[in-house]
Amino acid sequence: MENKDSNLGYGIEITSVGAFIDVIKKLRSDEDGSSTEIYFRGQEVDFWGIVPSVFRNDMLSVEHKLMRIPLQKNPFDFRDLNDTFDIMTKYQHYGMCTRLLDLTTNPLVALYFACKLHGKIRYQDEEKEPNGVVYFAKYYPSQVNDINVRIVTTLAKYNLDRENTIKDVLDKLVKENIISNDNRKKWLEKEHIKEFIDIIQSNYLIIPTYSNERLKKQSGVLLLVSSFTVEINDAVEKGIITKSSRNLRSEFDDNYFYVLGENKNLILKELDLLGINESTLFPELEHQLSYIKFIHQDQTHPVSDFHQYEENYKNIIDYENVNEEILNKEFITEIEKFLSTCLDKNECKSILEIVKDNLVVDWYKRENIRSKIRRSISTYCLSSVNLLNGKNPEFLVDNIMNIMNELIKKHMINNENGE
Repeated sequence: MENKDSNLGYGIEITSVGAFIDVIKKLRSDEDGSSTEIYFRGQEVDFWGIVPSVFRNDMLSVEHKLMRIPLQKNPFDFRDLNDTFDIMTKYQHYGMCTRLLDLTTNPLVALYFACKLHGKIRYQDEEKEPNGVVYFAKYYPSQVNDINVRIVTTLAKYNLDRENTIKDVLDKLVKENIISNDNRKKWLEKEHIKEFIDIIQSNYLIIPTYSNERLKKQSGVLLLVSSFTVEINDAVEKGIITKSSRNLRSEFDDNYFYVLGENKNLILKELDLLGINESTLFPELEHQLSYIKFIHQDQTHPVSDFHQYEENYKNIIDYENVNEEILNKEFITEIEKFLSTCLDKNECKSILEIVKDNLVVDWYKRENIRSKIRRSISTYCLSSVNLLNGKNPEFLVDNIMNIMNELIKKHMINNENGE
């Protein structure tokens, strides 16, 4: 199903992994033979912008500090890294705000991130899990040691609130051996300054050295975002360079893929069958444990509520001489009488079915019955439009449990008297 958004282009709904693979095959078959590659990015919320982390919450204003301070505090952690891009990559891996944007060559990895559960968000008059989205773009890969990449990563270290004229910046780049003095002289000329501006206003797709397992497992690539505003009103050397944030949506194809919030879990389970899950994409222990929890959540079952031990508790639940079949029938009859006094016919029928579905013959499991009925009625009340005519589920459960207890006592007494 296609959905046209005036701002985003055409969205193609993905309802299964198989359907996604089919559209990706078609996308690749439509390639024009150029040397560009297709790269993908998945996001769990469809209305988020596409922005590197340092562009959020005004962190760009302190980027120069974020680039410098970790090196000062933990120099040994970075001693084997030879260039600023590798340092920035390590920052990205450990959650530091950077101007790097994570992409992948594997569309299924992007689909996984699009299907991550975000948590319900209010949409007008309802709360629901937001849709996920997969974007894609074509890029010519750059190398880490390309001069353009070195210029942009070095500018990320500069405090452009000061010493931000074109001359200041070019002088510093020469001093750090990023550019030659010949480059400096050339780019200070009016007819050649556009060449330098193009460098610091372009983005660069880089396939990094897979120095960490996460990048390798996710088939990760990094988009180095170069977003610098340049203003020249008079002489080139007095032109001003400033760091600027922006949404990168226009850098990606107008078309995109989306997953409805209610379909995320289904697709995550399909991806799991193909070996795409939190455990395989994130090697860290916390993610391994989170995955184990995820795959077992469908195997849960109700457990009984805690009850403090009492000396006379054994006598209360001594069912040895209770006729369970008769007790069950009488229990259902009494519950039906009670429900008919406080609920309409349809609600009465629904609650009675819940009680029947959770009732077991073995009355030694009475506490498990109590817990299952309590949870099931509460769940039903939350999903019911009229919320049982305003009745609190606890009111219903407490009365049902009281009926259960009274019937048990009655049958125990009758059996003790030989009736």
